[in-house]
Amino acid sequence: MAEIMSSEVVVIGGGVIGAATAYYLCREGAEVMIVEADDLASGASGACDGFLSLQTKALGAHLRLAMESAKLFPSLVEDLEVDIEYRPCGGLILATSQEQMKELRARAKALSAEGLEVEVLSASELKKILPEVGKEVKGGSYCPLDAQVNPISLTLGLAHKAQEMGATILRGCRVENIVVTNNRVREIHTSAGSIHSRRVVCAAGIGSNQIGKMIIVDVPVLPQRGQILVTEPQEPVLPHIVAGAEYLGTKGNLQALLPAEEEAMKLGLGFTAEQTKSGNFLLGSTREFVGFDSQTTPEAMNAIARNALRFLPWIKDLDVIRSFAGLRPCSPDGLPILGTVKGVKGFYLATGHSGDGICLAPITGKVLSELVLDGETSLDISPFSLYRFK
Repeated sequence: MAEIMSSEVVVIGGGVIGAATAYYLCREGAEVMIVEADDLASGASGACDGFLSLQTKALGAHLRLAMESAKLFPSLVEDLEVDIEYRPCGGLILATSQEQMKELRARAKALSAEGLEVEVLSASELKKILPEVGKEVKGGSYCPLDAQVNPISLTLGLAHKAQEMGATILRGCRVENIVVTNNRVREIHTSAGSIHSRRVVCAAGIGSNQIGKMIIVDVPVLPQRGQILVTEPQEPVLPHIVAGAEYLGTKGNLQALLPAEEEAMKLGLGFTAEQTKSGNFLLGSTREFVGFDSQTTPEAMNAIARNALRFLPWIKDLDVIRSFAGLRPCSPDGLPILGTVKGVKGFYLATGHSGDGICLAPITGKVLSELVLDGETSLDISPFSLYRFK
């Protein structure tokens, strides 16, 4: 006979968003159960870089959310019992044309007007902090509040701390159905048995659409593949996280910053680079809609490598030791989907973060905890409502 369980709150998904939500709920004394179909960090949270980039966020509510999230990372460093490799290193966005420099200047002005410190650097100023940059680079923008973290360590750290505070984690447990009676969540049927609960948070990443169908709600989240190269370790030589202007173009569909080459456009290619605590470089990345295919491809690997050489020519001396791909949970506008669902009390959404899940995890967990337990949030999350798409 299948086991019957119960929990005050059930969080569907053991990625960074689910782990953060469970962590903040447990801090408030809630009884929490995480239900994960595979294992912690087995999806996008375990197959991405560690960028905590503020200057790449959309102006307005998205940027404000990211800035509030950034404030929470130092406290996580103190509270979590693993080294999440948090480093407030600052971030650079590099331009390879005067047209891109013009766009970066305009963007820096707009970001600064919203309270984010961003400085535009000429080619000579840039070379003082990044001496061996490629000859094509004309300058860039620098944000001192950009940072980096180890995404797997962050996810595991949040989940394990939640568990220490009383959370139950069900690994290898698939959600099969959600029972709603009288317009309220009552029960979750899983492969491990039924769970009685009146509050469910969907943090299921690319599985969110399937979860939504269980309560007859369309959650418009599609998988978007991102591919990354990993090099052998090297002594510390890259002090900042770095991206190319085309990365902004492909991320935000900014026409003036999209790649010019047909192959790069097809792949959604945008240069990113970071050096991890272990010394390895993560070089990326792509934005591809190829369904649930999480395999790497030779075309993308070659394109990423060629692109990296444009910006950091000395990378050619390092051996690539592996590659990986992850599937980002992408909403139609690339922004998170947060909040309640009309007509179904006790069901909450925390999904669709696209490539920003790591950066936005702390604030997402905090506001979802407030919403679930108090019915209101300290930040206005209405711009991220599911119903902006209707």
